Amino acid sequence: MERLIPIKNLWFIFLYAWRRLEEGKVIDVGEVNSPELADLFAKVLIGGLKHIFRRGIDRGYIPITEDLSVLRGRIRVYESMQQSIRRSPRLVCEYDEFSHDILNNRILKATIRRLIGTAGLEKDNKHQLRVLLKSFGAVSELRLSKHVFRQVQIHRNNAFYSFLISICELIYDLTLPEGNGESYRFSDIIRDDVKMRMVFQEFVRNFFDIESDFTVAPLTLRWDATSDNEEDLKLLPTMTTDIHLEKGDRRIIIDTKYYKEALQEHFGKQSIHSGHLFQLFSYLKNAEPLDPAYLNAEGILLYPATNEKLPVKAQIQGHQVRVCSINLDQPWQMITTDLLEILQPP
Repeated sequence: MERLIPIKNLWFIFLYAWRRLEEGKVIDVGEVNSPELADLFAKVLIGGLKHIFRRGIDRGYIPITEDLSVLRGRIRVYESMQQSIRRSPRLVCEYDEFSHDILNNRILKATIRRLIGTAGLEKDNKHQLRVLLKSFGAVSELRLSKHVFRQVQIHRNNAFYSFLISICELIYDLTLPEGNGESYRFSDIIRDDVKMRMVFQEFVRNFFDIESDFTVAPLTLRWDATSDNEEDLKLLPTMTTDIHLEKGDRRIIIDTKYYKEALQEHFGKQSIHSGHLFQLFSYLKNAEPLDPAYLNAEGILLYPATNEKLPVKAQIQGHQVRVCSINLDQPWQMITTDLLEILQPP
C-alpha cells in the first residue's frame, strides 16, 4: 500500500496536531494544486505573512550601543573614559530602540530565503516570497538553527507569530541543504515513519478532543501485579496510552500506528501485527483495577490507510477490540465522518 496523503489533507492533519485550527482559518490553501510540500508551506507562509502585514509586523526593544555627541539612555562609563583618553568628545551610550529587527522577524526572513532557494518551488510562489522579502529589508540576516527557535518569546499581542514560527521550524526541519548549501530540497515527511507517527497520534487525539463529545484525557497505567517485595513493583515501568476517551460508562483506549501495512503476512497468511495487539490488550487488562467501567473497556488499533478500510472486530476476555483504518486519501469531510463513526458503539 502506497501511503499518499493529499497536500491539503496533510495541512489539516498538521492543524489538528498543533491545535491551531483558528490560526489556520486565516490562510487559504484551497488554491494549492501542486503535490509538493514546498509549495504547500510556501502558500502557508505567504498567507500568514500577508496577515501579519495587514496588522503590522511585530516590533520590540533591542539594545543599541553607540558613540554619540549627546547623552542618550545610559552612559557606558569605562568605554566613555577610553574615548576621553583618546581626546574624543563623544560618549558611549547604551539605549533601547523600538525596532522591527527582532528575533521573530529575523526567523521569518531567513525562512523566506530558505524557501526561495528550495528546488522545484512554483514560480508564482517564489515571486511572492521575493516581494515579501523586500518588506524585511531593515531586518538583520540570521542563520537558522534549532537553538534559535528555542529563544523565541511570544506574548499575547503577537500570538499569531507563534503559529508562523511553528511553520518556520517545520520548514527548517524538512529542508535539506544541497550543493553549496545555498539551495535546499524538501524531505518527504509522509514517508518518515518517526515524524509521522507522532503527528498522526496528535492529530487523532486532538481531533476527538475537539470534534467528539468524549472527554479525552491522559491515562497512565501500572501493571496489575503483586510481589512479596514492594521495591520490585517499583521497578516495573508504567504504561501511557496513546489516546484515552471517556463518556458516561464508556471507556475507549486507542492505540495509533503509522505503518505501511496494517496486517502482517507469515507463510502466506495475513494477521494483525501481534506486538500491536499485545500492547493494546495489555492496556485494557491493566486498566481494569482502576474502575468497574474498565472491565468492559473498548480497545481500538487505528492505522492510516489510503485505499481501504480495515474493520476487524473481536471480543477478547470481556473487551471489544477493533482494528480500524482511516483513509486519508479522500475529501476531508469524509475523513471527519469516518473518524467519528469509529466512536459509535460497536
